[in-house]
Amino acid sequence: MRHLGLMVLLGSACITAPVFAHEDGEFFVRVGAVQIEPDASSGTVLGGGVDVDSATGIGFSGTWFATPHIGIELLAAFPFEHDIVGTGALDGVDIGSTKHLPPTLSLQYYPLSESKFQPYIGIGLNYTTFFSNDTSNTLDTALAGKTDISLDDSVGLAFQVGADWQLTDNWYLNAAVWKIDIETTADISVNGKKAASVDASIDPLVVMVGAGYAF
Repeated sequence: MRHLGLMVLLGSACITAPVFAHEDGEFFVRVGAVQIEPDASSGTVLGGGVDVDSATGIGFSGTWFATPHIGIELLAAFPFEHDIVGTGALDGVDIGSTKHLPPTLSLQYYPLSESKFQPYIGIGLNYTTFFSNDTSNTLDTALAGKTDISLDDSVGLAFQVGADWQLTDNWYLNAAVWKIDIETTADISVNGKKAASVDASIDPLVVMVGAGYAF
């Protein structure tokens, strides 16, 4: 009877024991599929404007927990490639393409301690760098020469909402959304000489769905 009573007591303790999803000093990594949906707008260039198409890729992040409620996250990704197209008078014109990397450092808040479901919000700073910028043959023909395009790097605020669902002691499902302020200036040159410049806001909505692992 004594052993039976002890087993019942231990079982009750396991049932009622709180679930602490995150702890001080914990390191948490996430990886998943990412969809970037730009909300682009620009000034007038060559009688029209520019737009940026959506892109899909792989993203990953690491979060260090200062407390069970406060995390510091660094978001990174493999390079994303976007097509650049014309709008207005340039509607339908294939301007070119660019690749970018969007590292983002955020401060996160996790309101729940004793739950397998862990929603969180975050605010941070994004740095976007553009590279491998290419222009199309269509633009070469339209401007009667060899064209090039360059885009300035961007620094802006990033806002985040996400949630983790604990599957085991270490594994989680994750979904997160960011709204990122990305501003750049695109310079277009023809035969090595600057022909036009336009300010553009990309301001994408970034969605990631994947998995997380706690160390």
